[in-house]
Amino acid sequence: LFFCSTNDRGWNIFDFVIVAISTLDTVLTLSVGDADTGPLGNISVLRVVRVVRVVRVLRVIRVMKFFQDLRILLSAIVSTIKTASFALVLILFIMYMFGIALSQLVGDYVAEQKQDGNLIPWDSDLMFFYGGVARSIFCLFMTIAGGIDWKDAAVPLMDAQLHLATILFLFYVGLMVLCIMNVLLGIFCQCAIDTAATDQEAVIQLQLLEKTRFVETLEQLFAGWDDSGDGKCSIDEFKNHLNDDTTQALLRSLEIEARDAVALFELLDGDQSGEVDLNEFVTGCITLRGGAKAVHIEKVANASKMVQDRLFDIDRKLEVLDRKVDRKSL
Repeated sequence: LFFCSTNDRGWNIFDFVIVAISTLDTVLTLSVGDADTGPLGNISVLRVVRVVRVVRVLRVIRVMKFFQDLRILLSAIVSTIKTASFALVLILFIMYMFGIALSQLVGDYVAEQKQDGNLIPWDSDLMFFYGGVARSIFCLFMTIAGGIDWKDAAVPLMDAQLHLATILFLFYVGLMVLCIMNVLLGIFCQCAIDTAATDQEAVIQLQLLEKTRFVETLEQLFAGWDDSGDGKCSIDEFKNHLNDDTTQALLRSLEIEARDAVALFELLDGDQSGEVDLNEFVTGCITLRGGAKAVHIEKVANASKMVQDRLFDIDRKLEVLDRKVDRKSL
């Protein structure tokens, strides 16, 4: 159950397949003897099994941080397989429709020329590109895949004065190159970007890196504030550095106005000692960084409710105590 329910079930299945293939290779090697001189030494299965074992190298991509960018790239490619499959079906469907139309027009032209006694040779460009539905589809594929230049495929139609076929071919080129291919490229790029942005390990590494850089910046900033060199920053030292560019940048990152800097110092001074040490400064700035989260708002609401209930309880006890005092005074 853990093998299939964990987030790494894909890698678990991959490891299982690799181990199973290695085990199969070992069993076959022991059963048939030497792979080169044994009776089954030429069986292609053994060769295939040994070649497939090479894919174990892909496991290193996940383990080593050096291959993080390569792992994200491979994940992005895998995530676009479904989209690429539907895109391929769409492209084949469009090429099939235009291929039927072009081959029909060329076929009618060839039949007319045959009736007039002008046979079109099979080695001509017109018959090579449009001599059948399969040839037409292959020509259309080469046109958008870089196999040939679209001008080379349009010239035979123009020489045969097949104006309708030429217009249809040019419409196909414009549709595929300017519309379909650009839209598909945008979809693939967006899918790859989303995959890279949602990669769990990459997000964790990025957050840890940003936190490390932020902490280092805070430590350098605190060292500049500590004029006395005692490892603590007083309110006077803090006020003396309010106009520094680094201090202003820190306040902007915490979304705090300069006039509220004193309030910031009071928030950082958790023990109310009038001084802030490095630990209080770093911890407080990390806590105050960014906007309030839903959990923070809920925590404040619960604390407010608890205080309100305590006040109601105290008020009720005071009323009871006040009534007792009144009775005794009477």
